[in-house]
Amino acid sequence: MALEDAGPVREVAPPMLETRSVLPRIAAEEVEPHFKAVGGRTGERRGIRLERIYWDGLSHIAAGSGVNTADLVEWAASQIPDSNLASLLRAITFKWALCRIELLEAKASMANLNAIVQASPAPTLVLTRERKIFLFNDPFLAMLRSRLALSDRSQLKKGLRFLIDIQIDDALRTLNANEGTIIKTGFSIGLNLQTMRGKINIAPAPTHEDSMLIGYVSGF
Repeated sequence: MALEDAGPVREVAPPMLETRSVLPRIAAEEVEPHFKAVGGRTGERRGIRLERIYWDGLSHIAAGSGVNTADLVEWAASQIPDSNLASLLRAITFKWALCRIELLEAKASMANLNAIVQASPAPTLVLTRERKIFLFNDPFLAMLRSRLALSDRSQLKKGLRFLIDIQIDDALRTLNANEGTIIKTGFSIGLNLQTMRGKINIAPAPTHEDSMLIGYVSGF
């Protein structure tokens, strides 16, 4: 459930990022045309000139499909007969990449992130870069009610202060540089004149829409 609303998860606008952090760097050799003679199962050989990045993409598609590049080229040639084969292979490679992106983005949606938070039996929350609680679950709310005498849910919007013992940007940099790791740290919560401390395990929140942290309270 979102902190701002007990209803559906709110939409989050994609952050404005610097172009150099979004667009990949292209090496000169990746766009260099490379000629290959590809033989199919029928014995027919086709001479194809493609940029190296497309050959790499075709190899990736073939490996994931359990075939070799020659089989993939033969299949592509049968899709639209008499078309420009090089253009067709470029289109297939790009469309495959787009489909993969759409699939991964669907899995890394805010709705699925909320489901992960709600499925956790431990007090769990998601923190934004601005140190705001974006999502939390019922065990987290129960913890607050038991330790801070929280009587009204609206208090969460007014005076709750949640801090972890590490800067969020530092945590994100460390976690992004060390894939598959977590950070064990402490946290403090303040509500009016009440305070509490505890321990929390944090990891990158699995969403493509924004850089956030997911935290699982391990002790309080």
